[in-house]
Amino acid sequence: MKRVQKPEFAFEMLNVSKSFQKGKIKANQDINLRVKTNEIHAIVGENGAGKTTLMSILFGLFKPDTGEIKVNGQTVNFRSAIDASKAGIGMVHQHFKLVDVYTLFENIILGAELTNKFGFIKKTEARNKILGLSRKYNLKVNLDTKAINATVGEQQRTEILKLLYRDSNILIFDEPTAVLSDDEIQGFLKMLKEFKKQGKTIVIITHKLNEVKAVADRVSVIRKGLYIGTYDVKSTSVEKISEYMIGQKFSEVTNQRKFDYNKIDIALEVKNLTINKISQPKLIGVNDVSFSVKRGEILGIAGIEGNGQSEIALAIGGLIKPKKGSINFYKPKSKKPVDLTKLSIKKIYDEGISHVPEDRLKYALIPDESIAYNVVSPIIDRKPFSNFGFINKRAINNFAKDVCKKWDVRGSNNINAPVRNLSGGNQQKLVVGREIEKFHSLVVMVQPTRGLDLKAISDIHKKVMNDTKKGSSVLLISYELDEIFKIADRVLVIDQGRFVYESKVCDTNKTMVGKYLSRSVKKRGK
Repeated sequence: MKRVQKPEFAFEMLNVSKSFQKGKIKANQDINLRVKTNEIHAIVGENGAGKTTLMSILFGLFKPDTGEIKVNGQTVNFRSAIDASKAGIGMVHQHFKLVDVYTLFENIILGAELTNKFGFIKKTEARNKILGLSRKYNLKVNLDTKAINATVGEQQRTEILKLLYRDSNILIFDEPTAVLSDDEIQGFLKMLKEFKKQGKTIVIITHKLNEVKAVADRVSVIRKGLYIGTYDVKSTSVEKISEYMIGQKFSEVTNQRKFDYNKIDIALEVKNLTINKISQPKLIGVNDVSFSVKRGEILGIAGIEGNGQSEIALAIGGLIKPKKGSINFYKPKSKKPVDLTKLSIKKIYDEGISHVPEDRLKYALIPDESIAYNVVSPIIDRKPFSNFGFINKRAINNFAKDVCKKWDVRGSNNINAPVRNLSGGNQQKLVVGREIEKFHSLVVMVQPTRGLDLKAISDIHKKVMNDTKKGSSVLLISYELDEIFKIADRVLVIDQGRFVYESKVCDTNKTMVGKYLSRSVKKRGK
């Protein structure tokens, strides 16, 4: 029997262009991208460069304005994502596509249900298939949790399981490791290599160039909607790829100061805090923890996702109420604390707390509202944005434009456009910029640079450190040790709702902290 030869390219996107807002925003301009069959191909570029838009066109979510798309050598004209799925293309989106009121199991099988001859869903068979994939690729999720109660990490792992469940041959991952721990990232990269062995073609959109070097065969760079080129990963350095992305060389910033803990007042003091899990309310997520943040300090909390750090941040922000304990906040020059657990979200904001939540679309943004409204939404009742109940649109627009410019929110030329039109990275910059620019003396930040490019990460780190020079304090919760070690003064490691390690950053190292994180990974794997 004659063996059928696979085409050289899994897909080709030829002279593809796409614009939005009647041509005002040119997301992709005459792009030519060719991805070889059975390769791992990385696509990199700054936030808003057009990477996700390009792959969304391939997946049938957008129609290109011009250009031709070929899959396995054949010209295609997808009318929807259903057509793309039938052609063997699967995509894990940066903004998850889950139905909140469905369980994670129901979300995974939705649209691809296994049925018997009578039309009944074979739930046991489907569940066993998912559990097998979960064990094989270490993608742990509670299938019976509703999507609305799942953590960001669980939602992301669910999206990956959706793709695997459908047996797609061309796999597209958009920022897939943004909320995974270092150990989980290594497992994910190993999974990509296994996919390649199975003959699949993988596209990974990422800003993490170390991951590109670890698994990709080739990398394509897009800058401001333009195709810059495709390069062999082995023969191209990280520095060179970064330069192609940004258009110039840049250097990262790090916190070099020696924080003096003897002379500094307390800004936040948490005592005996106990909180139920968000995803499993009958279980304890935070177990009798106590800690404090000094005035002007950047305190980093490291830990594997799902160990209680999300609950701590949401409790400080007033979005959930603890089972017991106090969260005492001290205003600058004040000796008398305010217990945040007794205040509403609005009053917590008014006290001078800023909050960058882990899930920006769930807690920080109103997707269908304008960019301008989202910039001022937490403070719209204050002067000069409103007075005696009357809205001052000019003041709102001026402030929004200023924040967008200062924080390099690309695609925000029309501040009256819905904020959902911004790329994920630019939505993130908007939220971080809004929280830093408003009146505050404490910022709680969870994954503040999730999905951002190298330059944007460096810019945010610099601005956060400058903010502390003015006396503001920062509680930084991050799954990336690199981020904590770059800007934090002190680090706490959380495991199963308790702190298991504490040190000044200058007195420890990533190896030491990693040992405590590894214990959590081993426990999770049991």
